[in-house]
Amino acid sequence: MKLTKLSSVFLALALTAAASGCSEKKTGSNPDNSDIINVSPRNISFEWQSLYEQKLNEFKSTDKFSETADNGTEESRFDLCDLNSDGTPELIISANNAHTTTCEVFTVSGGEVISIGEIGEYGSFTYYPDFKLIKSEYSGDGFVLGKFISFNGKEFVESMTYSDNSGEASKGAEIKHEIDGKELSLPEYDEAMAVYKDAKTLSLGRKYTFGEATVEYAMNCSESWGAVLTPKEKEIFREQLMKNLNTATETGKDAGFELCDLNNDEIPELIVSEGTSEDDGCKIYYISGNTLLEVEGTYGYKGKFYFDNEQLVFYMTGAPSGNACWSLTNSDISSFNVSRSHMECGRRYILSEESVNSSMF
Repeated sequence: MKLTKLSSVFLALALTAAASGCSEKKTGSNPDNSDIINVSPRNISFEWQSLYEQKLNEFKSTDKFSETADNGTEESRFDLCDLNSDGTPELIISANNAHTTTCEVFTVSGGEVISIGEIGEYGSFTYYPDFKLIKSEYSGDGFVLGKFISFNGKEFVESMTYSDNSGEASKGAEIKHEIDGKELSLPEYDEAMAVYKDAKTLSLGRKYTFGEATVEYAMNCSESWGAVLTPKEKEIFREQLMKNLNTATETGKDAGFELCDLNNDEIPELIVSEGTSEDDGCKIYYISGNTLLEVEGTYGYKGKFYFDNEQLVFYMTGAPSGNACWSLTNSDISSFNVSRSHMECGRRYILSEESVNSSMF
């Protein structure tokens, strides 16, 4: 496989190439492909797929939908995430990323798309996958009011509330620390909140744009890899993820991962996000025969990059080192302009032993 690379100066939604060059990716082969028999993810059918696609089309016909950036906010996007681990992802729709914009969340019940409600701000919300909890918090001048919310399959349920006004001590206010309305001492409060303070989180709501190619990929491929990967492929990916997990544990990095088909051969690449700091990128691995090989280099910024599903080009923006784009196909990226079909890659799952075991491996 060849990796084509282009470094350039470009706008987030209209890239104009300035220079181009090529570099070779690590290649290798294994003549023994006898036990690798892949099925197209597009041959896998789930009840929610057509129902959610209808809901996305319905949203596109409303005045909430925006196809391009407007008034300093970004275009409408959506996400998929199984919030209660029942095997069916919930659909999350984000109209834009303005401060007051919430996410509309839907699930499938009885063959219909059911609205769960609205939650979040800036068109996204914080999710704790290890606890299956959503965090909703308001911080004021010296105080915090928050709650954790779970999804029981039918509706959002308040699991815990908390409040703390320690920051108002200098104003002479009476300081209180409360959980579920019960006042606690500061050590008791800190102990109760510690498990959440140290837990890994995901930001949900704005993974996919509404472009045709991205909607098709999200509906028909993104949640189907676990059903079509062979046992050998799952084993190969899992072994690599455990190696990356050991590295992340040693460095203390907030690593993540996901599978994404970057070259449209219907065999996903494994993308491992090193963390979320400015110097963190992503590692990319691909299967050749019964061997997992690594694409040379690190890609992206703050542990993620973006993928244009229509043109099969992945790219980063906003990095101090400059913007860049790459392709694992023969795509001509010398004059690459981002299409309306693009998605965020790298952090579909947090990287933990539990998430590796409970996702698709």
